[in-house]
Amino acid sequence: MHSFPCKITDLIQSIMHKINIFLLSLLTVFAFAACEPENIEGTGDATPVERISFALNADEPIVAAPDEEVTYSFKISYSHGIASVKTMLDGEILEGSEMVWEDAPSEVDYTFKYTVSGAQFGETLDFVFTATGVDGYTCSVDYPLWVTANAVEFVANLPEDLPVQIYSDATVECELSIECGNVLKSVVVTKNGKAFASKTDFTTEKTFKYPFSYTPAAEDIGSAVEFKFLVTDVKGNTTEAYYTVTVIKADLVGKMLYEEIFDTSMSISTTTAYNTTEGGITGNSKTEFIPANIKKYNTFLVEDAQNPGTMIENTGAMEGCTVHDGDVSALSYSSDGVDVCLSKYHDTRWTEITGTYLWYRKNKGGWFRVDGIKLHGATSLKLTYTQSTPKGKAKVEYSIDNGATWTEIIATDSVSKEHEQKFNLVGTSETISLRVSENFGTDHVRIDNIKLVEVL
Repeated sequence: MHSFPCKITDLIQSIMHKINIFLLSLLTVFAFAACEPENIEGTGDATPVERISFALNADEPIVAAPDEEVTYSFKISYSHGIASVKTMLDGEILEGSEMVWEDAPSEVDYTFKYTVSGAQFGETLDFVFTATGVDGYTCSVDYPLWVTANAVEFVANLPEDLPVQIYSDATVECELSIECGNVLKSVVVTKNGKAFASKTDFTTEKTFKYPFSYTPAAEDIGSAVEFKFLVTDVKGNTTEAYYTVTVIKADLVGKMLYEEIFDTSMSISTTTAYNTTEGGITGNSKTEFIPANIKKYNTFLVEDAQNPGTMIENTGAMEGCTVHDGDVSALSYSSDGVDVCLSKYHDTRWTEITGTYLWYRKNKGGWFRVDGIKLHGATSLKLTYTQSTPKGKAKVEYSIDNGATWTEIIATDSVSKEHEQKFNLVGTSETISLRVSENFGTDHVRIDNIKLVEVL
């Protein structure tokens, strides 16, 4: 009767003892798990207390630049003995990284070196280090490495004088000047965010002149086109350059505002006659023709040689001149009066100029000017003219304030060539003036077929 309570007491004590053992076991497991590095993984038959230990001898590298060498150095321990250690990247064993120990030491020193490549710029490399025990148990740790750029002098420049607007039938050509402290890797050009051109076959170049050419496509007309030049070196450094150009439709609608081919009668230096058929001049002649100077060429009424003081119509004046509305009365011509005249001397060296043309004495800076060309609302213009000279130079300017200020349109030197230049007026005006100057070359300049056309 008195033994029953004792049995109950013994039973309770037995249960409490088992609970205490269970809780102690759980605490042991939790404590061990809390001490294990999060990036360690193990497989095999070994119990958790026998896991392989990885201890870094120095801080692991976090970031690296292309061509930089990184080092990982471990002290690895395992009481059962270590058979091998290897390093893997992207699931592949890296060449030369695996070490094997036949005597199964319980502790080894393991060092791994790796050189980052330029192609890995911007990537995160996850190196996995795996040790295998003699009992087949394996354990791994992994360390990520971010590949970034290293600081270096790196510039890419476009010419400063690139046009900000072009016509749709024009082509922009230039060079992107690149200078870098490292070997170049690539140049990638995008047009409005889409691939346009590239170069990736660099070998040892650290400086380079990248040729760029752009001819507008149909979809570019009427819009601003942005080019981005992204240059990268082998160490992952980058530099950028930008160019924006607005494309204008070429010659969509055009009207001839002014045309002058200088086909008119004139006198020559050995006669006073106005008609060049007089004076015995036939064929080629080196005699310079003077059209009773350009002032007379500009005159609609001339003095009658037979009746001094009487003005008669000069039917030869401005015979080669045409304007949009047919009324040339608003035009007026002038020149320096000394170094510019009209000539008919012909030579086989120039094939595009025949008949009468403007002649400029070499290296004198002489000029010819026409005022009063009506614009009829035009603001986008195209100038063309024929120039023939072996070594002479010419310059054409315009003014919309009656000659108070002049803006250069084009400067040229060539033999027998038609020049063309499109331009937009800076400001508005009812009329425009043109001035053609001898630009201090080493030969006489000959100009003909001057045309000014509106383009949209």
